[in-house]
Amino acid sequence: MDMGMTDHLVSLDHISLIALAFVVVVGLPHGAFDGAIAQHLGYSRTWRALCRFIVVYLGLAGAVVAFWIWQPGLALALFLLISAVHFGYGDATAIGGFARSVQIAAHGGIAVFGLSLFHLQQVTPLYAALTHGDVMLAVMLTEFFPLFIMPVAVLYLVAAVRDAALRPRLVELALLCLLFSVVPPLVGFALYFCLIHTGRHLGHIWDRVRSDVTPRHILWQAGLFTLASWAGGAIMLLWLDSGNISQDLLQVIFIGLAALTVPHMMLVDGMFRRRDGKDVV
Repeated sequence: MDMGMTDHLVSLDHISLIALAFVVVVGLPHGAFDGAIAQHLGYSRTWRALCRFIVVYLGLAGAVVAFWIWQPGLALALFLLISAVHFGYGDATAIGGFARSVQIAAHGGIAVFGLSLFHLQQVTPLYAALTHGDVMLAVMLTEFFPLFIMPVAVLYLVAAVRDAALRPRLVELALLCLLFSVVPPLVGFALYFCLIHTGRHLGHIWDRVRSDVTPRHILWQAGLFTLASWAGGAIMLLWLDSGNISQDLLQVIFIGLAALTVPHMMLVDGMFRRRDGKDVV
């Protein structure tokens, strides 16, 4: 099954394939802690409630996949935008107000659109493989990004001059820009997603949920959901079977990430953040 994308074949080099493997093995499982978050919030403290949570979660994920198949170009553009918001929330340290909004825009924007802009010629074929070639909207957003980030960067500098607490993350952002400019795009994404975003997410979640969810239960649920996501990905990989492993991996991993990001953001950036504070990633 090739989902109509055989006209946009890609071939990934070994380092990009290794980067994708790290995304699957290290980065993707961080969403498996959503079960513990749901229990912490009171949504899965019984087997019936847990089953209800799983059905709703998977239903939202399935709706995203269906929308992607129907409108792949729009789906990709929306995925890039919500990923930027989610990453920005995870990296922001300001308590609130103007400075926090600037941090969210800067960090999330650089992690998604900045990385793409540094390697637009390499990224565009990857977009094409995910969207039947409908890359216009995603490319347009990427090309518009410099006009957006320049005033945001100035505001960030002004805020950091006034507040020393913002400076470490500003330095981090500058170093990330340097890293993104010299490594292949999938490598840059994997390094950010696995080491920075996933590391911060797991640290914050562990600190908050272990007060009413035992570490053993957290790890048991996370392991179960991780294995389930890997199994689902393997089934999809076998189902696609386009004859191009690079293309199949891109589709399974990134459309899968998009599908899981929507319920993950609703749970983490919506329900959990409102209850447990604004510094949750």
